[in-house]
Amino acid sequence: MEQSHLPPLQTEQEHEEEGHQRVYQQCRDLVSSLPIVEGCSFMELCFHSGFFQPITVMVGSMMVQKLFEARPTDIIMATLPKSGTTWLKALLFATVNRNSSPSPTRNLATLNPHQCVPFLEGELYGDGVRVPEMDSIPSPRLLATHIPFHFLPNSVVDSGCRVVYLCRNPKDNIVSYWHFISKLRKKNGREPLPLDVCFDRFCQGRSHSGPFWDHMLGYWKASLRVRGSNVLFMRYEELMKDPAAELKRVAEFVGCPFTQEEQANGVVEDIVGTCGFEKLSNLEVNKVGKRTLFRTTVDNNSLFRRGVVGDWMNHLTPDMAQRIDKIIETKFEGSGLAP
Repeated sequence: MEQSHLPPLQTEQEHEEEGHQRVYQQCRDLVSSLPIVEGCSFMELCFHSGFFQPITVMVGSMMVQKLFEARPTDIIMATLPKSGTTWLKALLFATVNRNSSPSPTRNLATLNPHQCVPFLEGELYGDGVRVPEMDSIPSPRLLATHIPFHFLPNSVVDSGCRVVYLCRNPKDNIVSYWHFISKLRKKNGREPLPLDVCFDRFCQGRSHSGPFWDHMLGYWKASLRVRGSNVLFMRYEELMKDPAAELKRVAEFVGCPFTQEEQANGVVEDIVGTCGFEKLSNLEVNKVGKRTLFRTTVDNNSLFRRGVVGDWMNHLTPDMAQRIDKIIETKFEGSGLAP
């Protein structure tokens, strides 16, 4: 009998990988045609759909928009870099998993918060070969992003999943960002930028996922209108002022409120203490070791600096502060978003 020369049928996994690689190449091709500018970090920024991102991160963001399918049970935390991301990841992880085994306290003692809550456009969809194993993430899936609201896939709104947005006073944000990227520049053989240069680029919108005003306004407006709403808008300063009250608000929003018994037994305060800045920064896992975030090697200890409110007064000149205040006044006018 004559043997068949038909090629073997693709497995479902091979078919998915081929499709993933094809989309990745399309995104890379598009990004290669985008305008490129110097940002604050050692990575050049490209501009697309109204915002800036490092080239490799923009590819990941496009992949998220095209391929990520949100579920109603998903919890997505969104921030600009250096707005309290690491802290919020720890708080959300500990809150949602407070009755799990092993306990969140034990996990956070051995895992950096970024390992507990992965970035969509970074660890999950930033690879052109590996298809993210989204089904292997326990429900509710805790996910993070720096992507502006308008660029998230439609499924984020359509599914009704919960989005927790944390913003920070832009003056503190730029100071924290400058300290962080200065370490990254030195680590990658580049001289740190003077603060005034980094500040100027930040005010032009030339920062990771900037302009900052559009990022904040996008999530603010979404919190007012989306399904009554599936977006919770939070401020770093309020979280610092009363972390227990803000944590209870978050827990209620994401569908795992603290019971009266838990509150009476001090569960809220325990989580706040476990995830406090001093406690997290002094854990061995966060004092040593490295982490790959957005294709960049980051020392775990560089993720923690001071975490205080008002540190900008030690760094920005009065003219700098006035410039940001003027931007906020102009950009936020009529939105209901107070500075």
